[in-house]
Amino acid sequence: MAPEPPPLRQTKASTLKDVAKLAGVSVSTTSRALGGHPAITAATVAKVRAAAEQVHYRPNAQARALRAARTGTIGLTIPSVINPYFAALAAAVQQAAGRAQLATILFNSNENADDLSRALQVLQDHRVDGIIAVPHEDNLEQLAATRNRGVPIVLADRELPGTDIPSVSSDPAPGMNAAVSHLAAQGHRSIGYLAGPLNTSTGRYRLSVFEAAATAARLPGQPVYHGGYQQSQGYAGTGELLDRGVSAIIAGDSMMTIGALEACHERQLKVGTDIALIGFDDNPVFRLQAAPLTVIDQNVTELGIRSFEVLQDLMSGKSPPTITRLPTTLRIRDSSGPPPEHSAASTTPPPLPDVKEGGAEFHERSSH
Repeated sequence: MAPEPPPLRQTKASTLKDVAKLAGVSVSTTSRALGGHPAITAATVAKVRAAAEQVHYRPNAQARALRAARTGTIGLTIPSVINPYFAALAAAVQQAAGRAQLATILFNSNENADDLSRALQVLQDHRVDGIIAVPHEDNLEQLAATRNRGVPIVLADRELPGTDIPSVSSDPAPGMNAAVSHLAAQGHRSIGYLAGPLNTSTGRYRLSVFEAAATAARLPGQPVYHGGYQQSQGYAGTGELLDRGVSAIIAGDSMMTIGALEACHERQLKVGTDIALIGFDDNPVFRLQAAPLTVIDQNVTELGIRSFEVLQDLMSGKSPPTITRLPTTLRIRDSSGPPPEHSAASTTPPPLPDVKEGGAEFHERSSH
């Protein structure tokens, strides 16, 4: 009796990663080259296609067909639902999506990489048509993998180094430069800064802009409190900066602004008289203070709308810019007056300078 032939060995299908490794390029470049993306050079396309043929790579037609089906939903992840800025961002995205007849599934990641990871997986399981995510840097690989699987994705508020996923964020330079210049012109020589976390692009960028602006105003080496985007951090940081003798404070986000107000009120300091305070984001509550707050305004509604517009472009097959930065604006009110020794010397407020070109400063001094 003839021996039975050996069982057939199952050959594992080649993946996009196999093609990328052989071609010597990234997985995202491989995906774009095979998809005919106009940004990929002809030489790279030829190299990738040759590698794909060599490893017998075939795109998963079933998966592509499934991706082509639309569900009429998009996903949105934000790091905090109690942060007024992110609540406003979510509202702007949801309203823009609604006008496009799309429903929005919202997730709160709690500034936690594991929570964001679970949210991204759930959104993919629900086969949303696209995702807008406020990213965590520890989720870089997962976000890139999500995009490489064909899910249109946009990063809102923050950028991620080492990726070409489109992002929409604010440019702190116009508002921050104007804020430091304004305080220096008022006579402040010790300006404290409440910095955000350095594991976010916004925290790093805003701090670097503040330090550069202080140096440009001939006030280098200003005191900085390294905190986080939480009210408690703004409270603790303000106490520390006040103990160091600053006459003015700039907060690096809206929650730290709230904490700064809490600390000033607890010490019975009159904001705008005993201490100058410039907040971040134009929260309506900031205008209701005894001295309405001067703020660096990111225009969160525009940022949310623009994020959705970039996602729409991706969903329709267009190639939007990789980085979109919207300028910030300084809105001057009563909280950023001169230091006590200057205000005691004169009861006449300083003249209001002209609005700077590009809308860097707007003056809204109250009448009371």
